[in-house]
Amino acid sequence: MAHPSLGLPPPDRTAGAPAAAARLRSERNRLAILALEAAHRLVPAFGDRYDDLEKRRFLRDYERHIEQLARALETGDDGFVTNYGEWLVPVYRRRDVPMKDFIIMLGGLRDAALTVLPRDEARLTRELIERWAARLKHHGRLPGDHKGNPIVRFLWKGAGIGDDSVI
Repeated sequence: MAHPSLGLPPPDRTAGAPAAAARLRSERNRLAILALEAAHRLVPAFGDRYDDLEKRRFLRDYERHIEQLARALETGDDGFVTNYGEWLVPVYRRRDVPMKDFIIMLGGLRDAALTVLPRDEARLTRELIERWAARLKHHGRLPGDHKGNPIVRFLWKGAGIGDDSVI
């Protein structure tokens, strides 16, 4: 990814698939709704974990996700989605959204984006989202994103008698 303070040129907006990016941007609102519905279809329990306010936030977030995906498509640089995904990790942690749910949301975005893109551009989109999700899988293994193994917690705490503050 080009960095202006290093004197590198800005990314070329015609190097990738600018037509695909234009399609995504023009259908942004409809794609956000389709992506959230697709996430519910992929994992039916996804909808039960979040209230209406959080689902509205997800819809709002999808608009930015789609814009970042469009930037990555038009420039051919996956840094727009992978770096953006890294930036989102603490935001979603603060909102108590585990990375596995965010990866489910990306699967919904993939399914929704494929409805407006032809085959070649759909392949590029699928690859970008796979790299985005692969970058986030690492954060799903870190503490705080899952409950962990209760046996290991028990042993780690020195038999775990009356102390929940350590892990």
